[in-house]
Amino acid sequence: MHGNIWVVQNPQGSAQSMALVIRFQVRPSITITMTESGESSDQPRSNSLFRGLQVLLADDDDVNRAVTRKLLEKLGCTVSAVSSGFECLSAIGPASSPFQIVILELQMPELDGFEVAIRIRKYRSRSWPLIVAMTASGDEDVWKKCSQIGMNGVIRKPVLLQEIAIELRKVLVQANKVV
Repeated sequence: MHGNIWVVQNPQGSAQSMALVIRFQVRPSITITMTESGESSDQPRSNSLFRGLQVLLADDDDVNRAVTRKLLEKLGCTVSAVSSGFECLSAIGPASSPFQIVILELQMPELDGFEVAIRIRKYRSRSWPLIVAMTASGDEDVWKKCSQIGMNGVIRKPVLLQEIAIELRKVLVQANKVV
């Protein structure tokens, strides 16, 4: 904390009054504005509301995984990335894990994101960790299916910084994790 404290003395030398000034720092939120040309301008800072958020990212595609990881890190998240559903389940484990959010590509081979989410919810809390699906599907029923098995949100591909920020904020607010 940054602040000042001082005492004002009366003519006899004893304390007459005391003042305390404390400065509080409010965490900035991510601001996204649209320019006249329609391009988005997003300036999330490393000290945004996502700073230090522990994220486990599971995507079988190397390029998509690398791009999504960089975007999450740009938001301030601490990201661990895996390339399969089995690796994701191993990283979470049956006991408590440090991950607050798990982002799952829905269309992974062998063990898809839906099955991974079902297994997480079977062995872990119904509400923790938060699970966000990631998909290129335009199917409107995707969110309904995700919600039914206990997922908290959906990020559509191609992944964009502002879309990730909007969805993560929504998921965190719904989970009452944001102060």
